[in-house]
Amino acid sequence: MPTLPFPALSGPGRRARWRRAVLRRVLAAGCLAGALWLVVLEVRPPPPPTVVVVAAARPVEAGTVLTTAQLTTATVPVGAAQPGALTAVEEAVGRRTAAALAAGETLTRTRLAPRSPADGLPAGRVALHVVLADPRAADVVTAGQDVVVFPAVGGPPLARDAVVLATDPPAREAVAGLGADAPRGVVLALPADDAERVLAGHGGLEGPVVVNVVAAAAS
Repeated sequence: MPTLPFPALSGPGRRARWRRAVLRRVLAAGCLAGALWLVVLEVRPPPPPTVVVVAAARPVEAGTVLTTAQLTTATVPVGAAQPGALTAVEEAVGRRTAAALAAGETLTRTRLAPRSPADGLPAGRVALHVVLADPRAADVVTAGQDVVVFPAVGGPPLARDAVVLATDPPAREAVAGLGADAPRGVVLALPADDAERVLAGHGGLEGPVVVNVVAAAAS
């Protein structure tokens, strides 16, 4: 009979046989535990994919121009990331907040003020600044409103699918007896074909593009 490497386990004695039996049980239990652990690892689903998002490192007031000191990053599951979440601090530095942020709040594109009226313009659309034949029409329409564009001299509409991106602020307050209101305009987002029609309907390339706009009914 081969000699075991440990003297306490060798020999024909009852104690040695008991020790060998215990050792076999311990080894068998260890093998079973290892096999069960391998099964668990095989069955357990892998961790969900994650993404790095930008968050406010501390409370930020609306209208703040963001710096790196006010920003941090967090790793979240892809499915838990908010739509439009920024993924790099560089995307937010220097931008102005459009709303207040709480500490730890994820920074999304809608939380930032647009760089310009054309910022985020949908594909296939262009931004066009036009002067209103009636300056007071600028007080009737607001950013985000659908409008129909007509020639200044009247006639069929030049564009039916236009959206106001911004309105010019009043140049001066109208004062009775001091002449007409100062010209005002709006920035419109509209399909490129409609923009060409508005420019052609203006009748020339010199001077401002003067049109009438009418607020469209909400769809």
